[in-house]
Amino acid sequence: MSSRKGLTASYVGFFTAGFTIAAWAPLIPFVKEALQASPSSLGILLLMLGFGSILGMPLAGWLAVTLGPRRSIALSGLGSCLALILLAAVPGYLIECASLFFYGVTLGCLEVSMNLYGAALERHHGRRLMSGCHAFYSIGEVAAAVAVSGALWFGLTPFAATTIMMALLGVVFIWSLPGVLELPLCREEEGAFEMPKGVVWGLALLCAVIFLAEGAMLDWSALFLKEEAGVRLEEAGIGYTLFVIAMALARLVGDKLVTKLGAVRMVWGGVLLMVASLAAMVAFPVPAVVLTALFMMGLGIANVAPLIVSAASRQRTMPALPAVTAVTTIGYAGLTAGPALLGFVSEYSSLLHAFAVLAGLLVVVGLGTRRVSAAL
Repeated sequence: MSSRKGLTASYVGFFTAGFTIAAWAPLIPFVKEALQASPSSLGILLLMLGFGSILGMPLAGWLAVTLGPRRSIALSGLGSCLALILLAAVPGYLIECASLFFYGVTLGCLEVSMNLYGAALERHHGRRLMSGCHAFYSIGEVAAAVAVSGALWFGLTPFAATTIMMALLGVVFIWSLPGVLELPLCREEEGAFEMPKGVVWGLALLCAVIFLAEGAMLDWSALFLKEEAGVRLEEAGIGYTLFVIAMALARLVGDKLVTKLGAVRMVWGGVLLMVASLAAMVAFPVPAVVLTALFMMGLGIANVAPLIVSAASRQRTMPALPAVTAVTTIGYAGLTAGPALLGFVSEYSSLLHAFAVLAGLLVVVGLGTRRVSAAL
């Protein structure tokens, strides 16, 4: 029974991580409008989110080992819910920057803490569980995108919608915490974090670009639909909703597809689909094409990062746990810091050019897959 509760708690934790990060996406156009922020000013805001996450991710390993899984997950999960409410209040540019930094720290801690706990559960149960955990992350993203976008569409203010969602999520999250098993997160001879070595560097850099692409969809898809495709502000969050729905669907069947096609083909196919989707968005920025491309983008990106993290756990250059932590940390740095860089590209050219740059980076990922294909 305790093992089942431990697994349920992991699902709720991953769901919370996905929900809290995806709930931010529909708020971005409102924050930009409330602050009258230029693309570069918005880029600085998003960079604060990136800085916070980069700090929080290595900190998460130390917290998890020092405090144990339950307390580290509780602190980071509840902190992220509180931070999102502060962000929705939009109290002013400087306070919004500070709130985004705090939000980044809590998200970074929660993301890594949940991945560490998921890896510990796999060792405890002696079977693969990570794909199912990441599926709940995607389901959380879908739920947030639908719930927040729907609440805004029905006329709730961003602050009211976010406060209600975070209160409900917090109740479920607190209910699940007693089920978190106090499992050892690393062997005594392993550190919680080490710098990548050898093939782990390659996996980490590939993961960073893939997560950068995911972060770009989180932070910029709504604005792309509004400013380039002419979609109304209240409906701009629909694109990210389609993106995360596609991710959730693809991850639910990901294990079967990997068994049938192999990891290398899955990565190559995913990258090709992402590049084609971005090319379609840039070439034909009209609502129907952009919305379809965002759905296809979600299908392509869904299983690439989980395959990279899985490869990090199986390579022989480093112990599994610090390798997974390093790849996850560097990957999520791309998720949160990379979109800010696209904001600066957008400021000095356009969102179309920023998405074209992203497509070019994904081509590099496809070429780089050859370097780490043995690990996959």
